[in-house]
Amino acid sequence: MTTLQFEDVTTALLERVGRAVMSTLDRTVDEAPPAVDAGGPVILVGGMAATEPVMLPMARRLAARGHDVATVTTSAGLGCAASAVDTLVERIRETAAAAGRPVGVVGHSRGGQFARSAVGRPEVAGDVESLVTLGTPFDLYGLSWPLIVQAAGLVVAGTMGVPGLARFSCLAGACCREFRVGLRAPLPPGVRFTSIYSRRDTAVPWRGSIDPAADNVEVDAGHIGLLTAPEALVAVSEGLAAPVPVAA
Repeated sequence: MTTLQFEDVTTALLERVGRAVMSTLDRTVDEAPPAVDAGGPVILVGGMAATEPVMLPMARRLAARGHDVATVTTSAGLGCAASAVDTLVERIRETAAAAGRPVGVVGHSRGGQFARSAVGRPEVAGDVESLVTLGTPFDLYGLSWPLIVQAAGLVVAGTMGVPGLARFSCLAGACCREFRVGLRAPLPPGVRFTSIYSRRDTAVPWRGSIDPAADNVEVDAGHIGLLTAPEALVAVSEGLAAPVPVAA
């Protein structure tokens, strides 16, 4: 089996699992009123093991509020962070150019790490107006112990040659150094930043999602529930619609 075939099979399996999980969680009716002045392009970024079905509830709700939504789930969030960020940077540039205006970027879990790092890159200066993260740890190891063990297993497998998975060099090597620095680096002036977290999140301890540069918003939902809970959707919409901060 080639590397491409292996990744295709892995993605297909994760999509099946994601579809089953989200069909159970996504049973709530969106009762939240549409955000004021909703609209504009939004790039929705998936985290570890996230595929299109996992991101669909949030994508569908944002689209219903007038946003043109593009979903990015590079390697299902399991691969090299530097590569994922590079892909996201290109998507941001392409989307902003096509729309003729800056975009909003919404990232869940590890996808928020990719988004946080990508938005700070000089290549997208002026292309992003808002960044919203959901259950994102801004420290590389800011996970619960069970999730750390799972992530470590994936990294070991990737280091041993399993295709499509991050390697140890992604955690400590030069390839992903820019990504790691970007998790806490200052954001460009004019980008509004909202970090949404929950004390019920058993995958990412909530304190790891607090960023001094962000408007930190607490909601009541589990880690995956951050993609389906009406309260989280309201917070995302408000983060996308908030006034652009004025540089000091």
